Order: sequence, then structure tokens, then C-alpha cells
Amino acid sequence: MKIGLNEYKNLELEINKWDIIFLYWDLWAGKTSFIQNILNNRFWIEEKIKSPTYVHYKKYLENIYHFDLYRFEEYDEFVNVWWEEILDDKENISFIEWPELIEEYYKPKYRIYLNKIDWDDEYRDMIIKDK
Repeated sequence: MKIGLNEYKNLELEINKWDIIFLYWDLWAGKTSFIQNILNNRFWIEEKIKSPTYVHYKKYLENIYHFDLYRFEEYDEFVNVWWEEILDDKENISFIEWPELIEEYYKPKYRIYLNKIDWDDEYRDMIIKDK
């Protein structure tokens, strides 16, 4: 489906504790903007959400995590920093950009694919697959 960046907040996604959401596709496709809309509009987090590319994850409230695994090369890197404990905790909600590294070990509630449309900064192609 074609969706405008300002329409992300209108998506009907049910997100609860222990949900894991994988986000895929291009650099600059809007994965972090998508997460920002959900956190700002559904969880009332008022701060600007930034990509955790260099810090690898950011925690919001007491149980919401935003991971970026772009710089990880092996699953062991993920395990060595104890992040599997975060994903295994039934109280947490986790948004994960670049999840290919952990796909074989975790099953997300949603797989969201975002693709920037050539020459259009305001719209994206989006595919949402649930369990």
C-alpha cells in the first residue's frame, strides 16, 4: 500500500506487551519515522525519536525498546550484550530495525516492510505481515 509519512499514525496496529515488531528495507525508508509515530501517538512519548544506529538501542518508558541491528554482523554480538533477555521479557515491547540477524530466533507479531518511492519524500510503499 502507498502511505504518506503523516498517515502512519492512522494505521490500525494492535501493539501490546511482549510484542516484537520487525522493520525492513532501505536506508532512509522511514523505519524510525514509523516508530516515532507509534511512540508519540499511541504511547504518548513526546520526545523526538532518533535512530539508535550508533548506540544500538534506546529505551522508552519502562518497557518499550527500539533496536537498530544494522551494524551487527552475527547473532552472537546480539547475545553478548544480553539483549535476548529484553526480547524474552513478557513485559516489553520491542521495535527492531534490520532484524535479519535474529529472524531465526524470534518471531515478531508484525513484519513491516517500508520502501521509499523514487522522487517522493512524502510517501512510502508499505507491506505489513502479521503472525
